Amino acid sequence: MKGNRQAGRRARTAFILGTCAVLVLCLTYVLGFGEGAKNLADRAVVVSAALGVLTLALTSWRGTGAVPAEDGAVLAGRLAQAVTGAELLSRRVIGDDRIPVRVSFTFRASSHARSATRPLVPNGTLDGLVADYRAVHPRRLVITGQPGAGKSVLARAFVAELNGNRAEGEPVPVLLPLGDWGRQELFRDWVVRHLVRDYGSTSAHAAQLMDSGLVLPVLDGLDELDEPGVPIPESRAQQVLDALTGYQRGLEPAPVVLTCRTDLYEVLEASGRPVLDAARVEIDPVEAQEAVRFLAMRQGAVHREEDWRPVLDELRAHPHGVLARSLSTPWRLVAMATAYERVNDPAELLEARTEQEVTDRVFAHFAPASVHAVDEEPRHSPERVHVWLHRLALQLESQGNGASTLVLPDVARSPGALPSRMLYAATVGLLTLLTLWAFLVNGTRGGGEWGVSLFVVVMAVLALMHLRPCGFRLVERSDMWLPPWRSPLWAVAAKTALTGRNCWGALVAAILPVMILWRSWAPDQLGGVGDWALALAVLPMPTQFVGLLAGNVLDAAAVGPSGWPRGGAFAALVLWWPAVVLLAMGLRVGLEPTDCLPLLAVFGLLSCAVIGDAALYLCWLLVHFRRVPFRLSRFLDWCHAAGLIRITGGVYQFRHREFQEWLARHPVPLTRPTEPAHDSATVRTP
Repeated sequence: MKGNRQAGRRARTAFILGTCAVLVLCLTYVLGFGEGAKNLADRAVVVSAALGVLTLALTSWRGTGAVPAEDGAVLAGRLAQAVTGAELLSRRVIGDDRIPVRVSFTFRASSHARSATRPLVPNGTLDGLVADYRAVHPRRLVITGQPGAGKSVLARAFVAELNGNRAEGEPVPVLLPLGDWGRQELFRDWVVRHLVRDYGSTSAHAAQLMDSGLVLPVLDGLDELDEPGVPIPESRAQQVLDALTGYQRGLEPAPVVLTCRTDLYEVLEASGRPVLDAARVEIDPVEAQEAVRFLAMRQGAVHREEDWRPVLDELRAHPHGVLARSLSTPWRLVAMATAYERVNDPAELLEARTEQEVTDRVFAHFAPASVHAVDEEPRHSPERVHVWLHRLALQLESQGNGASTLVLPDVARSPGALPSRMLYAATVGLLTLLTLWAFLVNGTRGGGEWGVSLFVVVMAVLALMHLRPCGFRLVERSDMWLPPWRSPLWAVAAKTALTGRNCWGALVAAILPVMILWRSWAPDQLGGVGDWALALAVLPMPTQFVGLLAGNVLDAAAVGPSGWPRGGAFAALVLWWPAVVLLAMGLRVGLEPTDCLPLLAVFGLLSCAVIGDAALYLCWLLVHFRRVPFRLSRFLDWCHAAGLIRITGGVYQFRHREFQEWLARHPVPLTRPTEPAHDSATVRTP
C-alpha cells in the first residue's frame, strides 16, 4: 500500500510538472519571443490548444494506471454502492409477485479431505444463506443444482444480502458471469477487467481492491463454459477450478463463491482436481406441494380459479408425474406462472407426455405473456420480439464456449461479425483515400497539405487498431457510459463532480469550454470575435463538458448497459456538430459541395479514431438491419422490464440459459394464445 501511494505521488508530480512546462512554453510563444503570436486570434488559438491538452489529460486521468492510491475501505464502499445499484434482486426473478418461490438447499459432504468447515446448524433457506456462508471456513462456497434450480437466483440474492449488511473490512461480493474467461487470462486480470467494464472502476483501483482482498468473486455459470463432449482435463471448467485452487490471500485460500450444475461438478470432483477448501450446498428440487402453494397464491390463479384447478389437482394427485417433474425448478415454475397467469389455458399442459413437451409449451407462451404483462398495448408485437430475440440468441450461440453475455461494445468483434469489421475497414480506407486524394493529388503539396496528410494517416492507423480482438481506446470506455437524458443520475453526477476531491479537476476542465465560448460570443472590445455563426459551432462545448464529467464520476453499473451506446452517440454529436456548421458556412460563402468532402472525411476519420468502438457497433447494426432493432439497447432495456432479459453489471443476459437455447432453436413462434374451454364470464372471483 505504501509503495502504491509513493507511485501515485510520483505520477501526480510528473503530471503537474509536465502541465506547467506546456503552459510555460505556450506563454513564451504567445508573449512574442522570436516570431511569436502576432495577433489576438493566434494567441487565443495557442492558449486554447494548451488548455485542450490539459483538459484531455484531466479527463483521461481517471482511466490510467497513474491514479494515486486511495484508502481501501473507501474504494470498497464505492464498489459496494455500484454493485448494490446493479444487482438489485428483481421481483420478476423470484416470481414478480408478493409470493416468491421458496428456495432451500442442503450442505453436501465433499468427496475429498480438503473441504471447508460447515455450520453446525445451517439455515438452509434463501434468507439464511449469508449467515451460513459466514459460518464456513475458509469462506469458499460452491452452489450446485439441476438446470433451472435457482443457482443464479441464489447467487444474486447472496450478493444483495451480503452487500446490504457487509461489515467493515469484509470483501465486496461481485457477481461475475464466467462465459468470457479466456484460457490465457489470469484470474486476477479477468476480475479486474470486469470491475472496469461492468462497474466503472479504474484499472488501478480495481487492481488495488483485488490485491487487498476486498473483492469476493461470485462466479456464475461454470457449467456453461464447454460444449458437450469436451474431455474434462482439457475443459475450461477444469481450468477455472485449477485457477481457484491457486487463488490465495497470503497463505490462506481467498474467499470465492461458485455456481455449477450438479452432474458436472460431481464429474469434476471425481476427476481428481476439484476446487479445494470449499463447502458445497445443493439446491433442493421444488416439491409438488410447494408448486401448488406458489401457483394457488398467484394473482392469476386467484382470479381464474376454475382454469387453474385441473393443474393444481394434477400436482396434488401425481407429485412425481410429468408435470410435477417439469415444474421442479424455480425458473420453470415462474416461467409457467408468467405464461398462463393472465391469458392462455394452463390445462393444455395436462396433455403433454414428456417434460420437453411441457417446456416447449411453456416457453412458447412465456415471451408473449411477458410482453403483454409489461404493456397493455405493447410497443413491439410478440412475434417481432420472438424473431429479434432469436437473432440475438444465435449471435451468442455463434460465439461458442457457452457464451451467455451480450456485451454491446464487443458484438462487432464476435466470430460471426466479420462482415461488420469488413464494412468498418472499408469505410476507414475510403475516407483515408478521399482525404489524401484531395490534399495531395489536387492540392499544392505544400507544408500544410503534407501536415494534414500525415495527420490523416495517423488517424487512419488509430482507427484500424480498433479492429484488434482486444480493441484500442483513445478514450476510456468507462468514460462513455451516460445515463438517459432525463435521468436523475445527471444531478448525482453534477453534485459528485463539483464536490469533494473532484472539484478542482472540474474547475480546471471547465476553463477550455468557457474560453472558447467567450472567444466566440464576446465583442471585439472584450477580446472576442462576436461571430454568432462561429458560436453555433461551439454550442456543444457545455454539453461535452457535462458529458465528460458524468462519464468520469458515474459507474457503468449505475448507468446500465445501454449507457455505452448513448455515450457513443453523444460523442459523435460533439464531433460532427462543428463539421456540419463549418460545411454550412462553406456553402454559404460559395464553396462547391465537392470541396467540402475532404472536411467531412477528416471528421469521419477523427470519429473512427476516437470512438472506434461505437463506429464498429454502428457497422454491426447496419449489417444486421431488420434482423435486430436499430435501437438495440433501448429494445433490450424494454425486454428487461418485461422479464425476458436480465442485467448483470454492464452486460445483458437472457433470463435463463435454457430459454436462450430454446430461442436459438425456434426461429418463429410456435403457438398462438389458447383460451379456456369454458366461458370466462362464468369464472368465480373472490
